[in-house]
Amino acid sequence: MNHHSIFSKTDAGLGEVKTRSAGFPIRLRQLLIMIDGQKCVAELLALQPDINELNKQLQQLMDLQLIVEQTGHASSAAPLPPPIAVKPIAAAAAAPAPAQTQRVLPSANSRQKIRRIIHMTDQAYLSNKLEFMLSDVFDAMTSYDELQFCIDRWQKALKEAGHSDMADAYLYQVKAVMAS
Repeated sequence: MNHHSIFSKTDAGLGEVKTRSAGFPIRLRQLLIMIDGQKCVAELLALQPDINELNKQLQQLMDLQLIVEQTGHASSAAPLPPPIAVKPIAAAAAAPAPAQTQRVLPSANSRQKIRRIIHMTDQAYLSNKLEFMLSDVFDAMTSYDELQFCIDRWQKALKEAGHSDMADAYLYQVKAVMAS
């Protein structure tokens, strides 16, 4: 595998992400979640900086038939498209819609999905730095402002740790959950 190889999930891989079967190794699950058919191996190094370990994990996922390497990607691959511009949630919260002065919390199901995203990225990139925020603030929140505080703190921590690209990618997922 070279740094320009791109992988995508198989139907079984999509199923694993959705069902989260017990006993599946967390590092493999995190890598499987990151594989989206667009990121090349070089971008996946943000999750696992040891190239030999990353290659081993990618091979394990292929052996389990959870991912496949996409064909037609030469080692001199074209530059990646620019990242999607995502307006920070803080800016949206600072200027509420005229008809809506107070935002309400998303559903319990949506909050749980957001918590999983924050928790997973906290484990993967921040060495559980936000563990107490999740238990003390997120799990006890009663207002949209508290949710916004948790999201802002999480984004700031990821960016300060040098993971701005991951912060933007996962913020996009959080916004999608909040919109659903």
